[in-house]
Amino acid sequence: MEEEKEKIEEDEFLEEEFSEGEWSIFKSTPLKIFLAVLLIISLVYMSGLREYFFFQKTPPRIIFTPPEDSLDAKEITVPVSVFVIREGRFKSERTKREVDHILENGFRVIEKAKINLEKESFSDLYIDSENFLNDHSSFLREIEDQKKSKINIFLTGHLEGKNGIAFININSLAVADYVTSHDYRVLAHEIGHALGLGHSNQPGFVMYQGSYGTSFSEEEIYTMRENAKELTKEED
Repeated sequence: MEEEKEKIEEDEFLEEEFSEGEWSIFKSTPLKIFLAVLLIISLVYMSGLREYFFFQKTPPRIIFTPPEDSLDAKEITVPVSVFVIREGRFKSERTKREVDHILENGFRVIEKAKINLEKESFSDLYIDSENFLNDHSSFLREIEDQKKSKINIFLTGHLEGKNGIAFININSLAVADYVTSHDYRVLAHEIGHALGLGHSNQPGFVMYQGSYGTSFSEEEIYTMRENAKELTKEED
């Protein structure tokens, strides 16, 4: 009987020891902190608070000053249409001053390639924007009565956590009100995509993701100019 009791106690001890060994890692204070931080980050991301903390409007006082022209080439003029979404899910709150700011500075970045982006038309869109991201082609059809150009620029309140998006196949792009970089630099980045550029691995360049870079390589300038000429059927 004593032997049996001893065995039971021993089994209980082993079970307790195994249980503590199995779960003791989760009693570690650093691990608890790590898991708590991970949970908070996940909740912030999923709730949309990420945009609140990390995305901001570009202050109008920030002005881009391009370097002196060094490119000896004919200027290519590309007409653009600008649309500000004023209703629905993607509604923009930009003031006229903020609209002018992003366009003037963003276009200046592209001017370094001797490409002149000329605002051909401007429209405030008071229509439902629910399908703007899901079906952009359909959204464009909804504004058939609006003047569209070689490149169409849409200014939106947000883009579901993105700074900007380029819709290459329909020569359109969008930039959010709140971004993690300067908005005009985001605009120049998306125009770069519209003119045939991919992403760069050089942090100081416009086409590098998520940076404040405003430079283009010679190859990028050549690519943009060739695509701009194709759009406008101009020649040097």
